Amino acid sequence: VEIMNQKTKIIKTAKICKNISKAFYILNCIACTVFIALAIILPSTNAIKSISKIECAIIFGVLALYAFFLIGLLWNVESAFRETEKNQTPFCGRVTHYLKKTSVFIILVSLIPALIGSIISNALTPESIFVYRIEPVGICSGIVLLLFAMIFNYGNELQQKDDETL
Repeated sequence: VEIMNQKTKIIKTAKICKNISKAFYILNCIACTVFIALAIILPSTNAIKSISKIECAIIFGVLALYAFFLIGLLWNVESAFRETEKNQTPFCGRVTHYLKKTSVFIILVSLIPALIGSIISNALTPESIFVYRIEPVGICSGIVLLLFAMIFNYGNELQQKDDETL
């Protein structure tokens, strides 16, 4: 009875998390589109007087890049919850697959957009100081999630062996 209650909780939680991550995915798709539009439109209109046209394009271009990577991250998160709900267990190959991909996207979000923004900014305004912020929390989170994916993969293997013995 205890195991069935835990399984029911896992499935309900997966369904709720799937819906929340899907909502964030949709919002992020909209945000990405808006940032791309702003990166194109704002520099040509000179709407933000306090920053140069180049800086404006860089800022909104990098924000669009962040949003783009977050789209991939959220897609994989939603897919992992969807597979958990569908298979009624988190210990299946597809969940592990999506967790691994999510960990890669977390690491990419922590490294790539800031690096590209710094390189472009420094290339366009060479007199500025090159600043690159590494996000250690994101990198560590990605590595921890990759470890969880390995644990889930091991749980999947144990589940399959248990199912074969029954």
